[in-house]
Amino acid sequence: MTRALFIKTAIFTLLSITAFAANAVICRWALDDQWIDPVSFTSLRLGSGAVMLFIVMGWFAWRKSRHLATPDAMATTVSKGSWKAALMLFAYAIAFSFSYVTVTTATGSLILAAIVQLTMLGYAVRAGDKLHGAEWIGVALALAGLAYLMYPKLTTPSWWGLVMVFISAYSWALYSLNGRKSKNPMSDTAYNFYRTLPMIAVASLLAMLFEDHVYLTQYGVLLAVISGAVTSGLGYILWYTALPHLSSSLASGSQLLMPLIAAFGATWLIDEPLTVRFWIASLLMLGGLALVLMGRHQHRKAALKNA
Repeated sequence: MTRALFIKTAIFTLLSITAFAANAVICRWALDDQWIDPVSFTSLRLGSGAVMLFIVMGWFAWRKSRHLATPDAMATTVSKGSWKAALMLFAYAIAFSFSYVTVTTATGSLILAAIVQLTMLGYAVRAGDKLHGAEWIGVALALAGLAYLMYPKLTTPSWWGLVMVFISAYSWALYSLNGRKSKNPMSDTAYNFYRTLPMIAVASLLAMLFEDHVYLTQYGVLLAVISGAVTSGLGYILWYTALPHLSSSLASGSQLLMPLIAAFGATWLIDEPLTVRFWIASLLMLGGLALVLMGRHQHRKAALKNA
């Protein structure tokens, strides 16, 4: 990797992780101040994300067509995702919004990151991967941190919020595992966002029928569109641009920065306090996950060397 490519990859990785963290801050900001309801926020987020992804895809296709010599060279198959992946994406987004009605940004981001990593690790073990001593210690530390964060005290988030965070995290982990098979992640993601539109319509109808009220304000709509078009749509584009140049361990490890960036962002923008409980849980959970990732990386290197 050249120096210029290294710098570009590092910048794109940091920007994309910051964008993902900003999603949590924006969602909590909009919902906690009651500028918009969770269903409307999710609908606008997914809808504006789809629009942004298709705009950028169209621009890339136009640029590519200008450099192709013959029309036959342009006849490439476009990857269009799947309804299964779209359902996972919608489940993640709607649960994400409902969780931030009651759970703070820092706590929600920390739990989401931990559950995603542990879920993906669990599926790897189920597929035949083995964990070694340091990795088991890392898993134990992460689970201990999660248990400590949720231990029933006054600072514990609501059970409803926790259930929504777990559903959101598990859905995102499944979506990520499904996306590993993608040959064109940007195209698949754009079409998956597009496929959520019928689900958005059904959710919006149910919200109007069974919810006490659906509320929209100018600021709520603006924040939802920013979350969809900028921090989701453009964030995914930056991530998928950097991803081919990152090792799997570095890609997973960089995502551990997200809860910390979200926590500091929430403190700065919406005055959410960072408790001692959060910092202790962060140390246990993120430290444990980092130990797992480092252990898996070392064993993978050793296996390749002995092969």
